[in-house]
Amino acid sequence: MTVNRNLLSEAVRFGLAAGAVGLIGTVAAPAYAQQGEQATELDRIEVTGSRIKRAEIEGPSPITVIDRADIDVSGELSVADFLRNNVYNSFGSTRESSGSATGSQATINLRGIGSVYTLVLLDGRRMTSSPTLSGGAQNINLIPMAAVERIEILREGAGAIYGSDAIGGVVNVILRKDYEGLVMSAGIERPTGAGPNAASGAVAGGISSDRGNITFSLDHQSRDQMYNRDIRDKIDPALWASGLSIFTSAANMFAPGVGVLGAPNCDQYENNIFRPSLGRCAFDHGNTSANESSLKRDSMLVNGNYQITDRTSFFFRGINSDTQSLGVYASAPVDTFPTIAADNPFNPHGVEGTLYYRFTPLGTRDSIRRDTYRDVNVGLQGNNDWFGGADWELSMGHGRVRQSSVNYNYGIGSVLQDLIDAGEFNPFDPTHPSVAANAGAIGHTVLVESEQREVSADGYIAFDLWDMPSGPVGFVTGFEYRDLRLSQIYDAQSAAGNVFGSAGAGTGGERAYKAAYFEALIPILSTLNLTVAGRYDDYNDFGNKFSPRVSLEFRPLDTLLVRGSWGRGFRAPTLNDLYGADSTTNLNSPPNSSLQPPHAGGDELACAALTAERAASGNANYQPYPVDPCTSTNQYQWLLTANPNLQAEESRNWGVGVVFSPTDTLSIAVDYWDITLENIIGTVPRALAFRLGDQGTNPAYGVIRTPGFTAPGGTAMPGAPQQILLPIDNGAERRARGVDLDANFRINTAAAGSFRSHLAVSRQLQFDFTPIGGATLEQAGTAGAPKTRGQLTLGWDYADFGFAVITNYIASSTNANPAQSLPSWTTFDAQANWSTPWNGKVTLGMRNVTDKDPPFNNLLFGFPFYSNSLYNIYGRTPYMRYEQRF
Repeated sequence: MTVNRNLLSEAVRFGLAAGAVGLIGTVAAPAYAQQGEQATELDRIEVTGSRIKRAEIEGPSPITVIDRADIDVSGELSVADFLRNNVYNSFGSTRESSGSATGSQATINLRGIGSVYTLVLLDGRRMTSSPTLSGGAQNINLIPMAAVERIEILREGAGAIYGSDAIGGVVNVILRKDYEGLVMSAGIERPTGAGPNAASGAVAGGISSDRGNITFSLDHQSRDQMYNRDIRDKIDPALWASGLSIFTSAANMFAPGVGVLGAPNCDQYENNIFRPSLGRCAFDHGNTSANESSLKRDSMLVNGNYQITDRTSFFFRGINSDTQSLGVYASAPVDTFPTIAADNPFNPHGVEGTLYYRFTPLGTRDSIRRDTYRDVNVGLQGNNDWFGGADWELSMGHGRVRQSSVNYNYGIGSVLQDLIDAGEFNPFDPTHPSVAANAGAIGHTVLVESEQREVSADGYIAFDLWDMPSGPVGFVTGFEYRDLRLSQIYDAQSAAGNVFGSAGAGTGGERAYKAAYFEALIPILSTLNLTVAGRYDDYNDFGNKFSPRVSLEFRPLDTLLVRGSWGRGFRAPTLNDLYGADSTTNLNSPPNSSLQPPHAGGDELACAALTAERAASGNANYQPYPVDPCTSTNQYQWLLTANPNLQAEESRNWGVGVVFSPTDTLSIAVDYWDITLENIIGTVPRALAFRLGDQGTNPAYGVIRTPGFTAPGGTAMPGAPQQILLPIDNGAERRARGVDLDANFRINTAAAGSFRSHLAVSRQLQFDFTPIGGATLEQAGTAGAPKTRGQLTLGWDYADFGFAVITNYIASSTNANPAQSLPSWTTFDAQANWSTPWNGKVTLGMRNVTDKDPPFNNLLFGFPFYSNSLYNIYGRTPYMRYEQRF
């Protein structure tokens, strides 16, 4: 009962927040409710999560079906934007962020356990993974919006049906087919605040004959860049200042035994800000960097079929999608840490030291990325008299995702070091003639070519095994074969680790796997069905896995469905996990109370020495390090290493649910779900990696430091950390469970039109993580992991007019430290449309009507201090769209 009360409490609170809006009208009901009324008109259909066709969409698995009308009501520009706001994308997901290697990418993360555990399908087949995401997830930014007919979301694991990765759930994007006519559309959106402008245009059409159909779509979308300076007025000035960088264009210098020394008059230079409390300058990188990359997307779909004989048809599908993005980052920090001699003519301090320098003469780092997706699938399908009547299908496919990345205004660390050593470059004065004179020799353009290629073949046959008193036993069996190749090639200087301001190295690998599966639907009683499924996957690089699944559906009344399922699944290690080259990344070293002894965060070894020296010397202000090792957690570079001995991750999923439909106009579903993940591929907590590296007892770990020194009080001090080794391995665990509430109501009246509503609430009851070598962390309800997400859609259609309002809700989060808690976030979207007498449709809408800002917190999030995967910072966004049918 506690579970139901908690869920009901959240639903009531959410409903009250949306109550004022609800008085306006009601919205387009979810697609599956509409289609459920048509189920009796369909013979048998196949739904996501099962390969056996059945008469009801509501079955043993919880599925959300979203039709084209629901997508249009949202007013979102792309498939990625739409899915990101789905309540089952629990904690948000990757979006096109500037300043990231994944700047053009977008993912979906069902249940919050990670995008690598959500499988994305196109028409029931795997979408080719993105090489930029290490081949572990799909870039849904490449899916053409105009080509989408509907989206089906399976909200439970399905390893027995689809194999690897289908643990958090499955997103199946159904593309348009068998379409007749022509439709053209265009739209613009113009945020009133910091958000970027956007535009879209599309053409879709199809022609049919008595033997076949060809459907096509052309799609263009564009969105401008958004700069961090555009949102500066949303962030408290003190908060903004806390994100300034120690890497400055007038270099700060760390001298062992002395501390950090600032360049004289450093604040006279652009974007350098003097910090009196530190006695040195910091760099305002947010003033020049973009928050989100610009995107331009052009795509095309061709989908067709041809009836060869009365019982055999040929089908084909081709997708071509091109996305270009531009990311702008602040000028490159020289993270190769050059040094300068005491007697260097440009050294104003007269002591030897390590420079914290930012290379500004060439300007910002600009990254142009072009992502291309080519996908072709052809096959035959039909039916014959085998086994008393069978449906069959054979298919072959080829998919390729490629990214070409050109990254300007980086630099070669060794060239800069040589020039400093020769006294030919002044790192303390960005206006000195030596800086401009040598900028071209130091500068470097980073080139990266990434590609994931997949070749596949699959087939199945479906028939009835035998008849039982309550109906036939449905059965399907099939096979799948896939050959995958991943490559990521950097230019020679980058691959050698000579480039500053950039991270990454080449990687590559290939694998093949084959699979066989079966599924049987057994009608035990007229009201009780049992489904049994299993799949065997055999990989050529790490082994094999068998994934079973059992589900029940019980219909004691025409208005009531009780369902439940249990299954096992797995996730294969990615090619990058197994064979990837070492790569660097900048991450924090957070506190970890689960370690024994607890780790306070930052640099534990240096903190202990500093504490001892302050006590010995009596100087409580003594600080010889670039950042305080006892309090600063975010200035460390980590070296990630692959592991060819990794094994597959394993999962257990189970769930139960009830669907109550007392009338044709009302349906209420409540589903409980439970996921256990074991043998997760990951790293030990970074605080533990720091400790193990300093202890030196495990060769896989290590900390690279500047030379040690003796403090004035006689304490032996370790040098400042420059890099920490962080290998990956199996061994972590995850437990997640929760409850979904889905309610639909629709009614048609002769006088007032039709009213529709849909309420979806997803509540996380548990979200625990046990890292390798660490204690279990309870994360549900903490920052970045809200317990509840909800969406209420209300709408009213009258004559040629339609009105809709959507309320989006993300729950608050708490922490033992009140300063690390976040408030709830509620936004409202509104839309109105008019269907014209000339077969046109005019739509006006606005997202985030109240211009609600996301919650900011510098203790939880790095600059610019909010979670862009969970929240949208665009603000109030009016949009307009026109559609014309012929």
